Amino acid sequence: MEPHCIPYAATGRFAPIVLDHLSGAERLREHYRFTPDTAGLRQAAAERSFDPQHRATLVAALERQYAGMEQPEALRSNLQQLARPDALTVTTGHQLVLFGGPLYVPFKILNVIRLARELSAELQRPVLPVFWMASEDHDRAEVDHTFFHGHKLHWPGSAAGPVGRMLLEGIGPVVEDAIAHLGAGTDAGRYAALLRECYRPTFTLAQATRRFVHALHGEQGLIIVDGDAPALKRLFVPVMREEVLNQVAQRAVQYADQRLAAHYTVQAHAREINLFHLAPGHRRRIVPTTDGFQVLDGGPSFTVDSLLAAIEARPEDFSPNVLLRPVYQETILPNIAYVGGGGELAYWFQLRWLFQALQLPMPVVLLRTSAAFLSRKRLLQANASGLALEDLFGDTDALRARIATANTTHRTELSAERAELAAFYTRVLLASVAADPSLKGAVEARHTAADKGLLRLEKGLVRAAKRTQRTIIDRLDATLEELFPGGGLQERRENILPMLVANGPSYLQHLEALLDPRAGVFTVLVD
Repeated sequence: MEPHCIPYAATGRFAPIVLDHLSGAERLREHYRFTPDTAGLRQAAAERSFDPQHRATLVAALERQYAGMEQPEALRSNLQQLARPDALTVTTGHQLVLFGGPLYVPFKILNVIRLARELSAELQRPVLPVFWMASEDHDRAEVDHTFFHGHKLHWPGSAAGPVGRMLLEGIGPVVEDAIAHLGAGTDAGRYAALLRECYRPTFTLAQATRRFVHALHGEQGLIIVDGDAPALKRLFVPVMREEVLNQVAQRAVQYADQRLAAHYTVQAHAREINLFHLAPGHRRRIVPTTDGFQVLDGGPSFTVDSLLAAIEARPEDFSPNVLLRPVYQETILPNIAYVGGGGELAYWFQLRWLFQALQLPMPVVLLRTSAAFLSRKRLLQANASGLALEDLFGDTDALRARIATANTTHRTELSAERAELAAFYTRVLLASVAADPSLKGAVEARHTAADKGLLRLEKGLVRAAKRTQRTIIDRLDATLEELFPGGGLQERRENILPMLVANGPSYLQHLEALLDPRAGVFTVLVD
């Protein structure tokens, strides 16, 4: 594949807060601790310290989470190195989306694998790649589907609560549907077996996701962490106590939001209590009341003292929301960088003063690589129509008009006629005003009406050109559908498994080499 790099700003697909972060805009600079570059990563590594007891707890928890699973040499080495007092991590995370989810999930994972390898060499100390399973999220509708070659695969059901704890009831037919849509390739059997092995009705979604991501990336040394673990939650007890007693998250985040709102849309809303209560089939908000706290939707009520006692006794019954989850992550990992998408970056920028208030180090926040695949055939067709790759990111209707008018045999613009019309009405205006100044408005109105008539005629000529150039318009539409299926970014829809079927498992290493999280560009991979 041949990579073509496009500035993110030129794609028209990314929010101002993302572009400002990439450019180092001063108005955003106060919202993060370290710059998103090599200098920032070096500084974060130099300043990062990590409690030895937290490290020991993390290593022991991972031993339990990996119990009974085969560990490739790279992973086994990384797990051993994690116990070293100088070992650091770089992390990405995501919801437990069915069959690995859209392309940007493996893009994030490949980014941290590459970044960890490069930083280990640059810093001369172990830097290990981590994938954080967001197993406590409870929005089933966001994780129960994916797409293979445009075909939607959907896991039906109505189970509620943390998605990681859901049993995969009814998954069998979905797995077989997925296998039927993997496409042709010498490795189709390998990935069909992988889907059947990982996604069993007796597994939870967390168990299935761990096995699946491990099968794809374990040989690259990826460490998978499930935060829904009692021992890890116990390390988070001091933060949860602070949240209950002082509502620290709301105060710190609201301060950040006030400063962000002048320029950006605020991503996440801070509540008075940013914790959930977990129970079988439920993940429910905790809200303050006049005499304590109430778990919504029929959950238990607590006094301040009883809630603190419950957190101390069973921290696994409590879960951070989207704003406290990064704090939990940084509490239990010796982390120096988080790699995420634009939406993730936006809520990380709400957290600078929360980290400061809790005296926790905030990591470097890096934008994951965004990328798309395009066949050489489609690119050559676009080039033959006079379009560069960058042009394909422009307005679709404007692109259709551009290539239609460039290739038609009749004129489609009436600029000369409009200029003649303007000159004519200028003369009429001068003569009319000289006779009666009150006629000025009438002349200008007639000029405007006549000019609009010519513009309508221009649009008609363009429509005629599109009709006569239907073949090249259809080619353009096919190219755009390949690059932006359904009108959105390809990476937000398609799944990587059909690509692995067609190209084999080494395709992941090939992509890792092409996707550089420090490059700061959108990458189109032309095959």
